[in-house]
Amino acid sequence: MVKKKNSKNIPLPILVLICAVLLFATYNSLFTLALAIWGDSVMGTVDSYHNRLDDSAADVNRSRTISKGYWFLVNGKEYQGYVIYSSDEAWPSLDEGETRSERIRYLSFLPYVNKPAMLSEFSEMGEGGIIYLILTPIGCLLLLLLVIRTARRGKKKKPSARKPAAFQIIEQRSDTYMFCPNCGNKITKGMAFCSSCGTKIQTNAPGVCTACGATLPEGAEFCIGCGKAVNSATSEPMEPHPVATPAPPQSGAGLVGFSDRYNCPEILAAAQINRKSSLGCMGILVFVPLIGFPVAGLLMDDFPFGESIIIGMGIALVMLVVNLLALRRTKQPMWEGVVVNKYSKEKSEHRGGEDDNYRTYTEYTTIINTDAGKKKTIVERDSGRHMYDYLSVGDRVRFHPKFGTYEKYDKSKDRIIYCNVCSMMNPIQNDRCKRCNNLLFK
Repeated sequence: MVKKKNSKNIPLPILVLICAVLLFATYNSLFTLALAIWGDSVMGTVDSYHNRLDDSAADVNRSRTISKGYWFLVNGKEYQGYVIYSSDEAWPSLDEGETRSERIRYLSFLPYVNKPAMLSEFSEMGEGGIIYLILTPIGCLLLLLLVIRTARRGKKKKPSARKPAAFQIIEQRSDTYMFCPNCGNKITKGMAFCSSCGTKIQTNAPGVCTACGATLPEGAEFCIGCGKAVNSATSEPMEPHPVATPAPPQSGAGLVGFSDRYNCPEILAAAQINRKSSLGCMGILVFVPLIGFPVAGLLMDDFPFGESIIIGMGIALVMLVVNLLALRRTKQPMWEGVVVNKYSKEKSEHRGGEDDNYRTYTEYTTIINTDAGKKKTIVERDSGRHMYDYLSVGDRVRFHPKFGTYEKYDKSKDRIIYCNVCSMMNPIQNDRCKRCNNLLFK
């Protein structure tokens, strides 16, 4: 009997339910904060009220479940609301037709968003309730991302194990191109050796010699290209004709032209890791002011809490927009251009404090005209003048937006090469970066 594998995928109905609960909790906390900061208040009418004792020994405001229906008038129009919450209050239930007055808080530009004032004013919530309302959206959004990521991961197929052999069977990425297992260079189907590094390409296709890749005639016992026995049981000829393996390119040969390694699976994986790191940094830069300023407003007497929330949300929004624009730039297409000008300029900036507290620095500018007719500028300071030193006027370059780095077309006269993944300087003879171990664009 075949044993069934346990599926780790989250069922779709459960996934939808989890997402709906998290989104509702986020919405409820955000509109309560909005009511506390920007809301107006009006006297409303409670027309239904019920309370149920759950636990007489529970913590404060946890002993009873309260349900309340109400309505109020704004600009001659009636709005209704209904809430369920935990509390210790024990008002008598309302009989049919009986009402009770209560203050309701609402948004003037959107009266449909409303709540009883006792549930939406900072003075009634207490510090614990305020911190809870601030942290709930953050926690719910993180949980939502975790759930979505888990669901997406469950749909992905498990990657095949890496083959440690020196000569691997080349996996075809498309109908036309394959990649060398040693250097990642793009090769075409049927090639026996890599044109970049000279590595022999192993193939197990029928009718093809495993030593040199030559096509074998039907029924042949020896390769017509190198003389190697096709069948391992067949003895080798006395005087085989060995085929010399092409040596890797020497000096500047092979260093002219843009590299195809940007599309290598290893480089694409590195780009995905960079993207995830950028998303993590964006989350930190957005959530720190969103949490830090309200906490400072609670702890500092001279810093109004409402003002701290507005400032924190404003800074978080600015950081979110800046980071989203940076992520958007990584999705833009590659472009190529020519370096047309380079210059340096002495500048100074005030470092705060005393009037004469200035710092002098040198700004290095490299200007590139793209093939599309646009002007791109690289601005660097002081010792960080890497592109200024690396690029010369007249050099043709390619910009890789996934990493925000530049690649030179002609590297044949260079002694160094930049890693386009981590921007580390490497000797030109290196094939991999000495810091991140990724393939260099050669």
